[in-house]
Amino acid sequence: MGDVFRKPFVMNPTCAQCGIVYERERGYFMMSVFVGYVMSFFVVVPVLVALYLTIRPSMTGYLVGAAITLLLAIPFIFHYARVVWMHLDEWMDPRRI
Repeated sequence: MGDVFRKPFVMNPTCAQCGIVYERERGYFMMSVFVGYVMSFFVVVPVLVALYLTIRPSMTGYLVGAAITLLLAIPFIFHYARVVWMHLDEWMDPRRI
């Protein structure tokens, strides 16, 4: 399979292997924002639970823990959310090539 991203936050317009256009229409990746929110939830909640079970910080401590976790996870979430969205969309509405 071809690389989806050519730079950290820049996608290739098409697949190098099969030539499929990644962005079907303008705003196509807006749904990947929702996928990213869901992925963020599953990244942050275990960290918050671990904080609760170990050191039980103040509310500020939870916010700092969540912020640091998200800042470290955002590049991965951005990439995987777009790829997961493309796979879900292809599964729900296959392209006719």
